[in-house]
Amino acid sequence: MSSPDVEGARRAAEALQNGGFVVLAESGAEDAEGNLTLAAQFATPAAVNLLAANANGLVRLCLTDERCQALGLAAYSADEREWQPTAPISLRDVAGTGASAEDRARTIQAAIDPSRQRDDFVQSGYVFPLRARPEGVLRRAGRTEGAVDLARLAGCLPAAAMSLVMNEDGSVAHGPQLAAFAARYDYPLVTVADVIALRRLSEKLVERVTSARLPTDHGEFVAVGFRERLTGAHHIALVCGEVDGVEDVLVRVHAECMGGDVFHSTSCTCARDLQTSLDVIAAEGRGVVVYLVAGDRVPVRLTRHEEVDAGASQMAEYGIGAQILAELGLSTIRLLSNHPRTLTGLEGFGLSVTGFVPIGG
Repeated sequence: MSSPDVEGARRAAEALQNGGFVVLAESGAEDAEGNLTLAAQFATPAAVNLLAANANGLVRLCLTDERCQALGLAAYSADEREWQPTAPISLRDVAGTGASAEDRARTIQAAIDPSRQRDDFVQSGYVFPLRARPEGVLRRAGRTEGAVDLARLAGCLPAAAMSLVMNEDGSVAHGPQLAAFAARYDYPLVTVADVIALRRLSEKLVERVTSARLPTDHGEFVAVGFRERLTGAHHIALVCGEVDGVEDVLVRVHAECMGGDVFHSTSCTCARDLQTSLDVIAAEGRGVVVYLVAGDRVPVRLTRHEEVDAGASQMAEYGIGAQILAELGLSTIRLLSNHPRTLTGLEGFGLSVTGFVPIGG
């Protein structure tokens, strides 16, 4: 597992503070994509021109959830789990069509001005907002959250303008190509994991609140309770055996599903996945099941379709499970999941996945 570059994240924040560009990569992997990023308050027409020229004209504006709500920007999807993209916007009183660099710079500056409200904008145009999750990269290890968090860490307004880094032939730049692009223009290169690691030096979203011995039909566990500091939501880690400091610990991250977990609905596999995971971990004599409770901000989920593995999804899209595992002293883990996938940003929490173990059933 490569260590996150905290000093690199600090240098990137300093560059943003001074009105400069940084390249924000989703990870250090060879297939990772990245964005040319600027603190939105420095989005001049010249800066917008540079961003647009880099990505065939498409300029994204990363905003906080709170600001998106104030501007009436909602995701296209009706699914509460989908947050982006929102409708493109333009400032209502722009002089031209909204497509010019001047028009887009004015729209960006107005969108981050708290005195401007939703009626100042039309939801059609050439600036494309992205809505960051509350709590940023400590909840979701995404580039949208990373860009907003970096701007905030730089002491700037929590908003960023960015465009996808592309090669001269029009293809999307990946890994080494991102590094070459950053070096060519002397831009700091930073990953989402670096931003996570920098935030974790002074912040954490979860705290351990209680623990108790929990005999079950599957075997002996210790139930460890965690509380989210900002939301008050409570989650539980069921720990079997000694896991602190142990390598390759077997882990299942399971998102609450009332219909499956409690009422054993046959329309999803949640109860089966949870019970099987507990059996597998108990048989191995060591492991952790993290049970993530939805909390007040997420509607109660009655069922989950067979093709969606919420454990892997939660691990990839939210940092709460990762922080709980880090608090338990884990570093390398094997995930119980029927849907192996690349999980970005975990190294920022001091974690790496060394393998996937099918749940079966």
